[in-house]
Amino acid sequence: MDEQDDKSTKAELKLCGDIAVKRKNYRGASAFYSEAIELDPNDATLYANRSLCYLQMTEADKALHDANTCIKLRPEWLKGYYRKGSALMSLKEYKEACDAFEAGLKLDPGNTELEKVFQEAVEAMKKDDLARKRENASSHPAREKQARKGRGRNTH
Repeated sequence: MDEQDDKSTKAELKLCGDIAVKRKNYRGASAFYSEAIELDPNDATLYANRSLCYLQMTEADKALHDANTCIKLRPEWLKGYYRKGSALMSLKEYKEACDAFEAGLKLDPGNTELEKVFQEAVEAMKKDDLARKRENASSHPAREKQARKGRGRNTH
């Protein structure tokens, strides 16, 4: 197969993947994108699209890997940061998700969709921190009681 055939085949595979996504056939779409990636491993769009499929199939680790590859190939493209942040949200890595969305916002400060998901990540991070603090306090009641007792003392 020559280079022109590869480009044509890649375009067909991408189109099939896009159609499968519209039909919510994410497993099928990811297979088409994977085949296209074999023909052109430097196409960031294919990684972003396959990352979306993995997210929809709740395979967040794979989605994150593809998002990182997308960013490496096209660091100036917002979609990679959006996919990375989305994958990290699925993994409940809220601080890292905030960082990914923030990196995207640095490229396009006026992007309302990115701003929205960034705020969602910040809220999720706050809730997660609060839940962890409560969990730690309830799992160590004697330590918490001792800490409260110590606060009331006058130490000279």
